[in-house]
Amino acid sequence: MAGREGPVEKGKALGIGETVSSVLKRRVVKSSEERRREILDAALKLFGERGFAETTMEEVANAAGVAKGTIYIYFPSKEHILLALKREFLDGLIVALTDVAADAVEALAAGAAVDYRDVIDEILEVIVTYHTDRREALQVVVRQSPGPDLVRDALELERDVVSLVSNAIAQARDFGLVHASDPDLTARLLCDALRDTLATSLCYDDPPDLDRLVAACKELFYKALAPDVSLPPRRPRSVRTRP
Repeated sequence: MAGREGPVEKGKALGIGETVSSVLKRRVVKSSEERRREILDAALKLFGERGFAETTMEEVANAAGVAKGTIYIYFPSKEHILLALKREFLDGLIVALTDVAADAVEALAAGAAVDYRDVIDEILEVIVTYHTDRREALQVVVRQSPGPDLVRDALELERDVVSLVSNAIAQARDFGLVHASDPDLTARLLCDALRDTLATSLCYDDPPDLDRLVAACKELFYKALAPDVSLPPRRPRSVRTRP
């Protein structure tokens, strides 16, 4: 008794073997993380090429090779995809910055001589290189903002970066490496000054003058965090009287 034919063999007998084979290949089961990764990659490409507003969820699903209904299992809306891209971008930045900050703190704890300007130089190099290497993703996450319902979540992601820098400044201050009366606000001001200017340059300047930007940031950061710097005595401020 002849064995039963499988779907591919049966398809070949009917002259539709290639069609059956391609259908079976598309049915290969992928992990949820793989599916999510494919959706994010497809969305990043489409958002960059066509724009966020002009891209539909159906187009993202098609580009990712998933059904339109399937994409909503992973992301309730297009804004949630954008938020996930932003989170992924900032998470990678946090990892890169953590390595530099941890190395500096470990060196200080071990009693090594550390120049705060060297640490600033390393941090600037990491931030500029990270953003430059991911320019396509940067242009998407900077130029587009999630809807009103997700603005708070997006701001929390930015605060995670600032919190890391704030903690690093506070620890460096405790070791006497830098001066900062308010590490939290200092970190916010410095992060905003650098990242906003860097993002604007990479997204809109052609070509971006990164050497000039880094030189200006170094001068600003060196002065802002310099240890044991006393300001000159301030002259009494004259008060104008109205006639």
